[in-house]
Amino acid sequence: MNSENTNNEKENPLFSDQEIINKINLHFVTYKTNYGDTTLKAINEYYNIENCPNYLFLHSNMELFYRNLEVDAPKERFEQILNYAKEASQQITIKKAKEDYLKDTSDVTKLKQLIDVLKKQGVTNNAYYIEQYAKKLGPASFDDYQTVLYILEAGPTINRIAYNKAFTNRTIIDSIFKKESSQKRGLILNVIANNTMTNAIKTICLADAQNTANFYKNQWKNNEYNGQKIYNEKMLFYYNAVKDTANYFEIATNHYDKYYMSIEIDSVRRLKLLEKTNSALRFKPGWKAKSFPNGLNEAAWNFYSSGTRNQKRLLKAVKWSKRAIQLDPNANNYDTLAHLFYSLKNFRRAIKAQEIAINIAKTNGLSTKDYSESLMKMKSKTL
Repeated sequence: MNSENTNNEKENPLFSDQEIINKINLHFVTYKTNYGDTTLKAINEYYNIENCPNYLFLHSNMELFYRNLEVDAPKERFEQILNYAKEASQQITIKKAKEDYLKDTSDVTKLKQLIDVLKKQGVTNNAYYIEQYAKKLGPASFDDYQTVLYILEAGPTINRIAYNKAFTNRTIIDSIFKKESSQKRGLILNVIANNTMTNAIKTICLADAQNTANFYKNQWKNNEYNGQKIYNEKMLFYYNAVKDTANYFEIATNHYDKYYMSIEIDSVRRLKLLEKTNSALRFKPGWKAKSFPNGLNEAAWNFYSSGTRNQKRLLKAVKWSKRAIQLDPNANNYDTLAHLFYSLKNFRRAIKAQEIAINIAKTNGLSTKDYSESLMKMKSKTL
């Protein structure tokens, strides 16, 4: 399996406070769920929701108008959050901003209003709108620091008009990446890269995928090894997303052997220990200890889920899966190994690995539903 299954959400004590309950019910209808709720998948993706727990305030049409991550906020602060949400509910919505813009697409003020509303609600895939915005600006606009910053924050597609115009004044670009906070710089780089890759996958555009991969690679100009590694991984992400198994298999086979299997197990374990004792290491650029088992498990799962029956490829994936287990013997990693054994028709070993996955999940207080369903299918040979 390629994603961790956690059901560890704790009830916020504020939701047992009758005064808070009354205030919430006075203005809102509540809906409590967990991150694994499939009905919320589209909302999670569109509004770029990566953290859970999360307070989301939506209109009845599921349009987000306010969000807040302060899940441990004290009562007084939470009451402020409710007031902010109430005020936000009266402000212009994304739907209304879009309608206003579409009435007259030549109105740059309405276009900027739409982009502002989208950005405020955490929608970062605004490459199309920022492209239209950049087309409406004169050359002098790109000598203005705030205008260039505004365009970059909206996430222009690499090598399109907005992106190229924003980068015409290198003095401003250099200033932005020196003056702005590391958090903002990171956000800019991520939205630009994510929007370009999203477009690459949507339109099956190899050039956009390569532009994204090179964009990441260029962040490692002083480290060719890491630069090539990140380039490969972005291209693998693209090939897997567009179901280009031929290219995925070819690159993955060499990539994971070189960058993951060649690393000594003890080296990864030492890194894991260092990260535990020195929290600063977890925030430095580079690959963290967890990325090695996670990367190997993901690649192994992708080989399985591709549906390949090529034994050489499946056995390669088994090696990666076993290494992932050595580095992190969690339920997901055993689940992947079990599925690979099943594809190889080694049903006895598949069942054994799946039973281990279930036991680990139980020990850690995680849901075993998916694992148990897979086990039943393995036993009946109907997976």
